[in-house]
Amino acid sequence: MSRFFLMIILFVITINTIRYFYYIFTGPIEAYYFVMLAINLVGVGLGVHHLFFQKKKQRN
Repeated sequence: MSRFFLMIILFVITINTIRYFYYIFTGPIEAYYFVMLAINLVGVGLGVHHLFFQKKKQRN
């Protein structure tokens, strides 16, 4: 996956994470928000790992 598209997906996941934090702090607490927040946090973690910490494959 190209770096540009990965950054766009990571940005969208980050916006969704902020949105679910907002829902949890302001609205009625529902289990759905916690589940979606957990999924988004895992996505952010994997995206950051893939973007910054994964070693590049060498082509011979």
